[in-house]
Amino acid sequence: MRFPSTRCTAKFFQRSLTIGLVAWSSLAIQAATLAERLAAATFTHYAKAPGYSEGPTWVNGEVFFCSDGLRRVDKNGKVILWLDIGAAGTVLRADGHLLIADNKHKALLSLAPDGTLSVLADKFDGQPLNSLNDLTVDARGNIYWTDPSGSALAKPVGHIFRLRPDGTVSKVGTGFAFPNGLDVDPASKHLYLIESQSKKILRFALPADDQPLGAPEMFYDLGGSGGDGCAFDAEGNLWVADFHRPDTKQGRITVLSPAGKVLGQMDVPAQVVSNIAFGGANHDEIFCTTGTPAGVFHAKVGVKGFKGHPGAVMKPLRTLAQQPYEGAHPLHPRRFGVPGNIGISRGWYVWKKFDPATWTVDVMNESSGESFTAKILPWATTYRHLGYGAHVDELLPGERVNTFFNPDDDKRRGWLVHYQDELCQMKGHGHAWVIKSVKPGGRDFSAQVFAGDKVIEEKPREFELADDARIWRGGKPVAMPSLKEGERLYFTWTLADNRRVVRLVSDDASLDALKKEELDRINARLATEGLAGYVEAVDGDTVHFLVFSSHWFQANQWKPGQLVSLRASTAALAPTGDAIEAELVTRKNLGTYGSGVSETTLRLKNAADAKKLSGWMKGQVVRAIAK
Repeated sequence: MRFPSTRCTAKFFQRSLTIGLVAWSSLAIQAATLAERLAAATFTHYAKAPGYSEGPTWVNGEVFFCSDGLRRVDKNGKVILWLDIGAAGTVLRADGHLLIADNKHKALLSLAPDGTLSVLADKFDGQPLNSLNDLTVDARGNIYWTDPSGSALAKPVGHIFRLRPDGTVSKVGTGFAFPNGLDVDPASKHLYLIESQSKKILRFALPADDQPLGAPEMFYDLGGSGGDGCAFDAEGNLWVADFHRPDTKQGRITVLSPAGKVLGQMDVPAQVVSNIAFGGANHDEIFCTTGTPAGVFHAKVGVKGFKGHPGAVMKPLRTLAQQPYEGAHPLHPRRFGVPGNIGISRGWYVWKKFDPATWTVDVMNESSGESFTAKILPWATTYRHLGYGAHVDELLPGERVNTFFNPDDDKRRGWLVHYQDELCQMKGHGHAWVIKSVKPGGRDFSAQVFAGDKVIEEKPREFELADDARIWRGGKPVAMPSLKEGERLYFTWTLADNRRVVRLVSDDASLDALKKEELDRINARLATEGLAGYVEAVDGDTVHFLVFSSHWFQANQWKPGQLVSLRASTAALAPTGDAIEAELVTRKNLGTYGSGVSETTLRLKNAADAKKLSGWMKGQVVRAIAK
């Protein structure tokens, strides 16, 4: 072997030193520039959320993030609950599919651009997944996610899982003290993991697809309250959500070089910061999720972010019967169709006029006299004469009704979502009218609302019986009212020219008979009209059909094995067209009290009907009659 001369060696080292100094100088300039950019950047509260938020992803001018479901911030800044799931993290695949770590279905999900929601993985070693926190993708298309459930510094039992493009799920790492955010660098050489309880960032050499992770190196010790999520910029620097700093009482962003050196930091105006995503037209803006205040904060940093590895198309295990609330249709019964989502505004209203052409109603607040026009949901829940499922046009002009509203943009009473007639409301709360006085002739009287022996309203109200009033006593209709002071009764009455005109009178002993009469009438109508709902997904001969909450009581009577006839329709009309026959396989009501929408799965009698049913998706109202 020939050795270089002393002169050549000197030149070699001089040249190497020069290159090293230039590289060091360049790095110093870059670091200073980055630090200056962070110092000059200003955060704005880009989107507000109902609670602690995490898992942001920027998609073509909109931001998806996780906060009591998957939420979407549109290009106008409106925050929309997009999917009612337990989303914890998101990442975008190059084909436009949003990958979601979901703890409602305990699954890794894929949300397609057309709104189709699919399961990519939900089991490991034949057992359901436990919990999913954050996720990332490497250059080979593998998806990694963390499972921190039950782990702590004193109990390091957290895991990292991997899903290969061929569908194989592996546990590639374990024994972590709350494994949280993770990401793969732009070169796809290393996997970085934020171990929140140890407050450290660990780095692993990315293994072969059939191998687990090897031993990690300690990349950086964050201290403070540890970290949460992270993201890479295009140069390979790691941007870390430095969760909470005890000295400033805020979260911050810490940027680390590939060598683990701090290049810059910026405080976030929130108590905690959970995760970060790059976005914007030039991909040089950051969107970070926070808590107290919750939501998404935004800053223009002028540093290009890494757009992520493209990922690989994977065959889904199955399609979920769930679509975004505001996909092709502006409304969805999953949005307004379960208890807890009804009644932001409620109270006693006088029902003035219903317009069947526009499905709007004019109502007047009984206390203030203020009038409103509200749109009626096609699946508004109706509770009348102790039976569920009345038509909204069956209420009498001027009738007193306890009415529930949800807002529509800035209108607090934009959507009428539920009503109860007075009989239902009073019986349900143990209230009744007590007759205080009866005038000669027996048709004009005064009455006062009581709860047991307690007076609810200060003064009695004056009433008169309509000439055609229906009077029920002892479970039977009678001709004469025979009102007596001290009686406890239930009324249906209307307001006309400031006169309270009673249309129906019932004693306690007649309520069961009234309820039976109402339900018989409703069931007779539904035998030809059917229950309304949506086809949410078709998977071979299996149909995922959502029944509106309007007739939750009737839907709860469906049993597995029953034949169900499906026909296309509109929300207000009886079914038309040819019927498609299917058999009920499962039914689940989503309401807290059994009064919400019902998820059903049906099996087609003729598998060839699947194509026709697929055309009924995306908001087509379908009528279903159980045989």
